Amino acid sequence: MIAHIDADAFFASVLVRKHPHLRGKPLLAVGMGGGCVIAASYEAKAFGVKTGMRMSEARALVPNAIEMAADFRETAIASKQIESMLRDACPIVEQTSIDEWFLDLSSLVGGVPKNPEDWARNIQAAILSGTDISVSIGIGASKLLAKMAGEYRKPAGVTVVEKRNTELFLKDRPIASIPGIGKQRKIKTDTAGFVTAWDLTQANDDLLIRLFGKQGIEMKRELLGECLFPVREDTRLPQSISRCRTFRATTDMNLLKAHLLKHLEYCTMKMRRQHLVCRGISVHLRDAEYVYEGTQRTFDQPSRTVSQMMPEVLSALSELNHRKRVNQVGLALHGLIPAGDIQQSIFEDVSGSISDERLQTALDDIQTRFGRDSVTRGAALPVKSGTKQGLDLMFVE
Repeated sequence: MIAHIDADAFFASVLVRKHPHLRGKPLLAVGMGGGCVIAASYEAKAFGVKTGMRMSEARALVPNAIEMAADFRETAIASKQIESMLRDACPIVEQTSIDEWFLDLSSLVGGVPKNPEDWARNIQAAILSGTDISVSIGIGASKLLAKMAGEYRKPAGVTVVEKRNTELFLKDRPIASIPGIGKQRKIKTDTAGFVTAWDLTQANDDLLIRLFGKQGIEMKRELLGECLFPVREDTRLPQSISRCRTFRATTDMNLLKAHLLKHLEYCTMKMRRQHLVCRGISVHLRDAEYVYEGTQRTFDQPSRTVSQMMPEVLSALSELNHRKRVNQVGLALHGLIPAGDIQQSIFEDVSGSISDERLQTALDDIQTRFGRDSVTRGAALPVKSGTKQGLDLMFVE
């Protein structure tokens, strides 16, 4: 059995821990540049606020919400505290993001607990007592079932999906509750007539291959409780990779796009060298008056190449107020996970990705041998690397 631990509204919960007077109030943890919601307290979520939502939309839903910049340093500390407690409780722990972990319960002394729910509630209570952060725990025979179980009763819930109640559980979950069924795949499942998660398990393999490729078969098998992707005890993951550049103030959109593309090329190469993929990006601009504006995007499937991410980067840029003179542009990759993690192996839409991966590998090889600026995309040419025109800053956290 596998347990999935997910810290509830993590960035917002960390702010409440640091500022107890915020408890019970609608709170919005604001991301880089203040343009979007990184996390919302459940009091704010009750009004429809969602992670990644633009601040203007969130304010319209909850005019009296308290807005506060997310404390990334304090959040990293809280994450390490939770992970330390989990590693004390279980020998094999895999961290998949700053607020999520998988545990292999078979590695416990004595094996899988006779009563997994009692074990989970004890862990949950210990984490709440030790960190003042609530977590939701899901337990299932596979990573996919465990993650879905963890989402079932958030916040502070515990759900155990055993073999005997798998069918009942999946019949109660909509098809969109399966991690990786994003907007595009939801269109496909709707066309196929899938309503619940159970419907996917009853589809024939040929249909699943047509819809999702081999990942459809893997998804089906994991939903039925077959553990295709065991928990891996891995090294600590960086939480983000970011890069920003300060330059002479400009309103030239082509130049801003070029800077972002350069940032994306550099950050993704750094990410790939660590054999990671990312689940989202954020973009920020700073104008000549030193006013920041930012936004973020979350991907349906983890991404690792420039061409996969560039449309979302340009979409984020177009959302920001770039009519003013801008003197800094920054980009960050978030939600870093191992390239071989379950989310990629099951959920990544591989349509056209093979040629894209080959091209990216070829570019990486050339840049490794002859330097990062030996080859670049045409849109990045307005940025002349190595000149005195600006200052580049790179961060791995």
